[in-house]
Amino acid sequence: MKRRHLPVRAKLAALAVLAALAAVLLPAATAAHAAPGPVTVSLTFDDGTADHFTTVKPILDDHGMKATFYVNSGRLGDAGHLTTAQVKQLAAGGQEIGGHTATHARLPDLSPDDQRREICNDRVTLLNLGLSVKNFAYPFGADTAATQGYVADCGYNSARDVGGLVTPGSCGGCPYANAVPPPNPYAVRTNDSVTTSTTLATLQGYVTRAEANGGGWVPIVLHHVCNGCEPTYATTPAILDAFLDWLAARGTAVATVNAVIGGPLRPGVPGPAPTSTLQNASLEASSDGVPTCFQLGGYGTNTYSWTYTTDAHTGSRAERVAVTSYTDGDRKLVTRQDTGACAPAVTAGRSYTLGLWFKGSWPAGAPVKISVALRGTGGAWAYWTSSPAYAPSPSVWQHAVFTTPAVPSGNTAISFGLSLPAAGNATVDDFSLVQT
Repeated sequence: MKRRHLPVRAKLAALAVLAALAAVLLPAATAAHAAPGPVTVSLTFDDGTADHFTTVKPILDDHGMKATFYVNSGRLGDAGHLTTAQVKQLAAGGQEIGGHTATHARLPDLSPDDQRREICNDRVTLLNLGLSVKNFAYPFGADTAATQGYVADCGYNSARDVGGLVTPGSCGGCPYANAVPPPNPYAVRTNDSVTTSTTLATLQGYVTRAEANGGGWVPIVLHHVCNGCEPTYATTPAILDAFLDWLAARGTAVATVNAVIGGPLRPGVPGPAPTSTLQNASLEASSDGVPTCFQLGGYGTNTYSWTYTTDAHTGSRAERVAVTSYTDGDRKLVTRQDTGACAPAVTAGRSYTLGLWFKGSWPAGAPVKISVALRGTGGAWAYWTSSPAYAPSPSVWQHAVFTTPAVPSGNTAISFGLSLPAAGNATVDDFSLVQT
């Protein structure tokens, strides 16, 4: 079949429309256009989700391309995430594994010591798995100058941000690519994260505009690759496959972050040792209505609400949860499950006496208990044990006390709270923890 060719006038009109659209959609860089230059693309995948192995790996293998996977060591083996064996298999196949904090923490929200624990301990855990971990990515693209320094201190050679390169609708006046080497390797720029609204043409435009403006290094930030599994931070296998086809056909260089940044594999640097003190035990301090060093926990199908109440056992504050409809699961205020100051350290082989004051209403016989979780050496938290059940006490404060079994080996910190697995309400205050 012969192709139809548009008349010259129609072609010119179409080009004029495209130019007008580009002027509206694409912010112009403030710097003068540089001479065209070659581009290197790095495909980077954040969060270590299961589809990176089941979907992304086969696509990369089909194209003979290597990518960088930034994983959270504390999530390995969790539902929907990569297993340790899968991460090792990716690395064995030439894919790069990078750090992304132990628990996907928004680092600037944490204390300096907690930031170091998230960054350093994540890397140490991955190194202990036999992985070569040289580069890092900030969760949520959130960092400060101090955070960048912590990344360097933990032994990383670079850290990738999110944003800072020209993207349709954002970052007008920004560069189109990173220089190689980047002026600040701990603030590597990218286009905005790929989302469900990112088209193949948009991805191609990141490359062609960088080529037209001097060339350089263009890291692409991807999360899920699936069909309909995530409403925002995802692209489809078809778009990724087509993008890699396009890159291969035109001979665009595709390289891991390590291949671009280089540098030695530095030794692991553990973060500061965690405290063994229970912080904010009387719930008096808070951030956005949540007691500091605590978190609102729970799972399952139920309808609930939280209140940072003045109806306290001592002091002026307590926390109340009300479950108004219940199918399964529970709701509970628990000591914060982090990697540092808020999570009390424990010693394997020792028992601990946990306490809290409560009052509330729930059906007689409901298994309202102190629920206990432990943090393993890799940073992941998992349910451990629970106390006997407590009877409801609608108006009188009761003291719940539970002595745990000996902490199993391989665990470093503890978290606990009163679990409400029923319709009803519970108010808690004055937590305590004593090594027995």
